[in-house]
Amino acid sequence: MYEVRLSVFEGPLDLLLYLIRKSEVDIYDIPVSEITEQYLEYVNLMEMLDLDIAGEFLVMAATLLQMKSEAMLPTGVTAEYDEPMMTREELVRQLLEYKRFKNAAMALSQREEMQSNLYARSFVEPGLEDFDLKEFRIEATLFDLLSAFRTVLKDIPAEQLTGVREETFTVQQKMQEILRKLRNRKRIEFASLFSAVSSKLEIIVTFLAILELIRTKRIIARQAHVFSKIWIYRRR
Repeated sequence: MYEVRLSVFEGPLDLLLYLIRKSEVDIYDIPVSEITEQYLEYVNLMEMLDLDIAGEFLVMAATLLQMKSEAMLPTGVTAEYDEPMMTREELVRQLLEYKRFKNAAMALSQREEMQSNLYARSFVEPGLEDFDLKEFRIEATLFDLLSAFRTVLKDIPAEQLTGVREETFTVQQKMQEILRKLRNRKRIEFASLFSAVSSKLEIIVTFLAILELIRTKRIIARQAHVFSKIWIYRRR
């Protein structure tokens, strides 16, 4: 499988914050069992895609599983290990600190964008001269893409995945195919890139091609607002 390195993407705390926000729960009152199941689903999905995920994801998975096990123990019963990998309070503290860091970084980015508008009639991100920033200002994260990918896997009819055609798909071929589709179009909806697939392998290779094009800054994925439909644009 083609290896897509995720060093430019997010880490385990980003995934946890994403799941907490998507589940609309409070950081101080994390439903450990529910969030652990969701977290493991995303990690398993990344492993299925053979993504080069950092070891920190697996450490966090083990930590959450330990917390889930503790939460399931009867009142008054203690775990057999000497001390937990991380307490719930420590996890909350890390999440709050990381969230403050992310918010500060976002605020600086927005301030930089506002400053740019003082010297130009309209702020245009390099390579996105035809991009409608007023409508699609949010850049999709890795986890937005993974969430959309999960939906694609669930929504494609089983009869469409015939597996009859014994074709070989490569990430490079799919990358070129996606760029060709964007040659004469302003944007393409993420889900539409999977509309003509005929096998699970083709779905996976197409998704890896999208990640690699984003990583190498040849395309950009944007949303109108959080958790909304993802659109793919080609950088000029």
